[in-house]
Amino acid sequence: MPVIEMNPRVYQFGPIVKTLVTLAALALVVIGVAGVMQAYTHLHGVAAQFGGCVLSMIPIAVALFGAPIVWRCKLTLHEDRLEYNGLMIDRVIRKTDVINALGQQEQTGMFSIFLTLASQPFKSLHIAVLGRMDDTISRWVDGLPHIRQPQR
Repeated sequence: MPVIEMNPRVYQFGPIVKTLVTLAALALVVIGVAGVMQAYTHLHGVAAQFGGCVLSMIPIAVALFGAPIVWRCKLTLHEDRLEYNGLMIDRVIRKTDVINALGQQEQTGMFSIFLTLASQPFKSLHIAVLGRMDDTISRWVDGLPHIRQPQR
């Protein structure tokens, strides 16, 4: 029986979402810097100024962590492996390393896959992907060993 090669399937955010997140991140940085300036100039007392500055750093932190996640995170599905590129972790998960897989029901706007792995630094892995589970990834997960259906 001939083996049908599958082209790699990439799950990541599109250019419109990336552009909108970048613009939102820039707006959050501006809001945070303005908040720091307002806290420093209009609040009286060191404790009040410090508290205002710390609270104003929250939108800056959201921008500096959120935007790179949207730009960098990607899941590439090959016939024999998954390649995950995260913010700080890049991982290749081969089908042969999967001992058990559990595909969870789709939730609003995302789906999850739980994998139990052999000979990996992590013994269990939870992959959550924004979007719907399409036929390609569904067939890939169905080909994994010991598939158990979620109990309701």
